Amino acid sequence: MSYTLYGSQTSPFVRRLRMLLQDLPYEFRELNVFEAQDAAVLNKINPLNQVPVLQHNEKTIWDSRQIFRYLNEIHHFQKMSWEDENLLTGIEGAMASGVNLLLMKRSGMNIDENFMFIMRQKDRLESVLDHYRPYIESTALSKFDFAAMTLYSFLDWALFRNIVSIEKRPECRKFLETYAHHPAILSTAIPKV
Repeated sequence: MSYTLYGSQTSPFVRRLRMLLQDLPYEFRELNVFEAQDAAVLNKINPLNQVPVLQHNEKTIWDSRQIFRYLNEIHHFQKMSWEDENLLTGIEGAMASGVNLLLMKRSGMNIDENFMFIMRQKDRLESVLDHYRPYIESTALSKFDFAAMTLYSFLDWALFRNIVSIEKRPECRKFLETYAHHPAILSTAIPKV
């Protein structure tokens, strides 16, 4: 059983799946969606024009949450409660807001402006981190499940891209330090170039 995962090394949506797949045979095909050639490849395999994309046998799956669901049905990584689903939805919302802010920065927009859309993205980031503080302080430190992989991928990426600050969030710093040497974290580390 072989999988092909398309994505970038920096995307938190991709990284969490690379962590999940660490002990399974899979091929990672890196795409830089900002380069014309790779963007054309992505456009052929995913009409949403986003990464990650998973190909397995005759199936092509276009969204990271659906890729997790597909892999979880096959490999039974974890049983998902509604609480788990809500947790993932919150972290994914924060990741999507972070990506929106990054795209605005890359488009030359000043994300320090007081525009409604920008403020909405920033408010969502802070709200999610505030709401999940108890999770980060307790549950996330006791098990490295898909939600923890997602949270780590998001926080590491958001710090790398200067999207969030954790100066006043010791629970986030402790969480990152706790898993910093986990094999899945090390093997999927964001290239620091």
